[in-house]
Amino acid sequence: MQDKHLSPLNLVNRLQDILIAIFLASFIGDPLHIDSFKLGIIFVIITIVWDILSYLFFTYSIEDKQIVIKKGVIFKKVIHVPFARIQSIEHSQYFLFRPFDVEKLQINNASKSGSHNQIILSEVRTYVGRVLEEKHKQYQKQDVDANDDVKQPEVEKVEDKPEQEITKKKGYAQYKISTKDIALYTFTSFRVFITMFLIAHITHGAVLDFAISIYQKGFGSNMISLIAFSIMAIIIALLLSFIYTMFQFYDFTLVKEGKYLEYEKGLFTRNKVRLSTDRIQSVLIEQNVMGKLLKIMTVKIIMASDGSDEESSQAVVLPILNADKYAEMMNDFFEWIPLKTVEKFDSRKRSIWLFFRNFDWILLIIPIVIYFVGWTTLSYSLVVIGVFTFFYTLGNAYFKYRVTSIGLTGNTKDDYLIVSNGFLFKQRTCYVGWHEIQSMHFESSVFMKRNNLAHIVIRIRKGDSAQIAAVHYIDYDGAKKIYDWYRQ
Repeated sequence: MQDKHLSPLNLVNRLQDILIAIFLASFIGDPLHIDSFKLGIIFVIITIVWDILSYLFFTYSIEDKQIVIKKGVIFKKVIHVPFARIQSIEHSQYFLFRPFDVEKLQINNASKSGSHNQIILSEVRTYVGRVLEEKHKQYQKQDVDANDDVKQPEVEKVEDKPEQEITKKKGYAQYKISTKDIALYTFTSFRVFITMFLIAHITHGAVLDFAISIYQKGFGSNMISLIAFSIMAIIIALLLSFIYTMFQFYDFTLVKEGKYLEYEKGLFTRNKVRLSTDRIQSVLIEQNVMGKLLKIMTVKIIMASDGSDEESSQAVVLPILNADKYAEMMNDFFEWIPLKTVEKFDSRKRSIWLFFRNFDWILLIIPIVIYFVGWTTLSYSLVVIGVFTFFYTLGNAYFKYRVTSIGLTGNTKDDYLIVSNGFLFKQRTCYVGWHEIQSMHFESSVFMKRNNLAHIVIRIRKGDSAQIAAVHYIDYDGAKKIYDWYRQ
């Protein structure tokens, strides 16, 4: 393929640069005593010229073994990305670009150079993505005809199915989210409280003040009305959270075909990613308190991709997974991971006090402040905060004690480590193979060793950084066995 330019729609997407130029001119014009309008015209002209030149000087070409990017207005840069280094190709299509058959491609490679060397083709025709996928699969020795279009498995669109739909075939599995699953994901993610906080923060409390005034005028101040008003506010926040989640996971579909996982999601911006299972660093299971009560969990995969983009380095592949379907679904999509542990080591009961102590020493500041300041309105507020923090961290310490464990599926380098820990009432269980562990630290101070306790801290590559999986205050002998397994 000869050198090609991006789609002219790329210039439309750069209109935001003009808005930034106008804002910058208005921001710096007054302090410098310069006419902001004239300065804005100059900035806009410079921005338009620069964007046009950037568009003209940016070209790409797809060769037999690599993709070549040429860019730069003043300083020229040529980037060669061999298909052997590509981890994944992410497709994003904004709904306004669908009639023009144009999408955005993000090519994640296996280097650790950071996101500044990430290959992004902002607006290209969709056939470019199909050609890249073909070339990539050819290099991975897949039986794909380079002259044919890459056809994705057809997924039947079914609304509101009560169970996740799985199509069974040899080497093939499929998961499709339903509206009920999206509602459960919203309800168990505690996003409602984040939504309420963001609304209050963005409006600087105006919405809260307005709601209080309406409540006082319409309902008075009795307790029943207050409870009813609070429930209504939570329902509104839940609805907003549900709408956001619907935009994010609309028509979410995960397909496993051979050694590839492909997921597609999104309403306004449709995202599609095809991942090789060989590139998966670890599988992460997350479950908070609400998820435990409803027996549902979320499954993510951690990838070793170029750059720190959360979407490319840690992807949600099963947003809602019922506990009774856990073994079946894991065997369908991650059949190489053994689920049974041969040896398992839990945290010691003493860890409840240790987890609690490690954070709650900060509460000693409260009596010190009260001693110097005296009993004021601030003091009462500090006492309330202190009591809440005390019981919250005590409950969190007990939760961490119950969920913290580390286990082995065997004693060889082909076996897996199962690491489970907790933070803020969320349990995280990580399946990681010996070959995917970047480093392991065995930690035991003099005081810990006296109580037969130790920490294990594991680093797993995630994007251009690392994912930390750690267990604290487990038996010293158990931690030593885990460490010896890694050192073999």
